[in-house]
Amino acid sequence: MISFDYLTIAYIINFILLSIATYTDIKTREIPHIITIIMLIINLPLGFYLFGFEAIWAFLSTLILCLILGIGMGGGDIKLFTVLAPIFLFAGTILYIPKAILILIGISAGISAFYPMLNILKKYWKEIIPSSAYLAMVLGIIIYIISFYNVPYAILFVWGYIILSVFISRKVSGYKEFTKKAGFFAPLYLIGLYLLDYNYFVNNQVLLQFLVYVGELSLISIVIYALTGAEISSKKLVKDLKEGDILRDIITIEGNSVTVEGANILKRFKLMVDAEMGKNETENKKILMTDGEGLYKEDLELLQKLHKEGKIPNELNLITTYPFVPFVLVGYVVVLVLHYYFNLF
Repeated sequence: MISFDYLTIAYIINFILLSIATYTDIKTREIPHIITIIMLIINLPLGFYLFGFEAIWAFLSTLILCLILGIGMGGGDIKLFTVLAPIFLFAGTILYIPKAILILIGISAGISAFYPMLNILKKYWKEIIPSSAYLAMVLGIIIYIISFYNVPYAILFVWGYIILSVFISRKVSGYKEFTKKAGFFAPLYLIGLYLLDYNYFVNNQVLLQFLVYVGELSLISIVIYALTGAEISSKKLVKDLKEGDILRDIITIEGNSVTVEGANILKRFKLMVDAEMGKNETENKKILMTDGEGLYKEDLELLQKLHKEGKIPNELNLITTYPFVPFVLVGYVVVLVLHYYFNLF
């Protein structure tokens, strides 16, 4: 039974405000400033009343964390996590950041990543599943061999090879084709091991182990595919671009020369970090790229100008994005249910 104290009432009010923000985010991809202002007016004084200066430190430390995460997160999302921090101190803190907020961020990010990852699997499953079967077969064979020898840390080297293999398959088409075709020999591996060492096969549940490995390796492959440029993207005419659109392309302007280059997550992340440190731009060089906030008005004006001058193509690549606040709302509810009904915090 929930007792309706000040904190519980605040949680209910914040739930209503997050629900409104969810609606506006889905409809217009915007979070009204008035919502975060109301949440701040309620949460910060109440947090200070209930938890003292720890609530202030929670607010500031969460703001710093979210500004760091803001390399790939929208400003509205940063504000939501930050204004919730002062009333989420029931589980303690890590470096003054409420553990419950860290869990909330993790749940929100995990759910938001599910749909894009599912799309990557649907698009590349003919590559991912056979290659994962091949790697699971290699992993099973090596584990079988080292089970007879006490090789220290051997499994770490094996997994290192597995992950490296997925990266290489993304870059070397010949190796990718090899792993796809080799994966179809996995049933022969299972039958062969069954006939060769029945006791080992049964005692170690090799078939179940193989299926688990295929699942794990498929998940690893999806993540690596995303990191190396397999995000779900679409093309859009320059004249149709609007504020908030997130470019997958990076546009480098150096003197009169303009280059448009597609970039994966790793490269964009590096360039964003460099931009934060002031390394990207010089007097004669400007790099136009977008973070979680998307394109600004001045970016659109520059793109329109470059397009009229014939320096960029008619279409640019955009990263397909999804409203994030609904995932924050789900994470918010999950954290409170775990707290109130399961006493996990």
